[in-house]
Amino acid sequence: MSKPLVSVIVPTYNSTQFLDACLKSIADQTYKNIELIVVDNNSKDDTKAIAKRYTDKVYNRGPERSAQVNYGVEMAKGEYVYKVDSDFVLESTVIDECISEIQKGFDAIVVHNSPDVSVSWIAKIRKFEVDMYKYDLTHSSARFVKKDVYLAIGGFNSAITAGEDYDFQNKLNRQGYKTGFIHAEALHLGEPRKFWPHMRKYYEYGKDFVHYRDANKEESKEQLGIKRNVYLKNRSKFARHPLIGVSFIIYNSFKFSAGGFGFLFAKLSHK
Repeated sequence: MSKPLVSVIVPTYNSTQFLDACLKSIADQTYKNIELIVVDNNSKDDTKAIAKRYTDKVYNRGPERSAQVNYGVEMAKGEYVYKVDSDFVLESTVIDECISEIQKGFDAIVVHNSPDVSVSWIAKIRKFEVDMYKYDLTHSSARFVKKDVYLAIGGFNSAITAGEDYDFQNKLNRQGYKTGFIHAEALHLGEPRKFWPHMRKYYEYGKDFVHYRDANKEESKEQLGIKRNVYLKNRSKFARHPLIGVSFIIYNSFKFSAGGFGFLFAKLSHK
């Protein structure tokens, strides 16, 4: 099997809390033919200094993460590109598994992102939900992609700052590209610790989802709705874990209410 170059692109903004762990997990991959590219957005902390310990390919770009990743792909020399957010830690075999799977005839690969449950009780509820999405393409998004495919679909939509991953996968699906999955995961360290600031985040997401829905009218019915087929498919999980299942339902009610208020505010503001 060939060992093509993989360009790993990490968008950053004031990312000192988790960046060292993230970049170390990339350096420690069992697959070694990696080009690491960090694209920062005018950080005011030590983000760039940390990044330069791992790579000399540290750039400055804005105004937000989609544009940052698109710029990173422009700079990339790899046959494959892989977007990794700065608060994720990869299992050591992630890139090896991506290469093995994509060479079976896929154009893109989903790496499941799993919440770090040690962070908070909210993270435990989020893992209960997020793990339902593993191997479910409607609620997953490929981040490991052939570079020529990434360019062919226009990369990430820089006008969408919430749901840009969904939008990216929808474009892959519409244009007939094949997406595969691997077993190894990325652990999300930056899980929410406090409830109300987390709800405020979803309120802001809701305002941004106006742009997402305009670009993804059909897909958004399932992807943004509170009633999701994936929950029905995993109904036995609710029966096996009733306490966290009930907690999830309550959490989801608050989350979708916050997002709905944000969405409504944005719609009324643009009238």
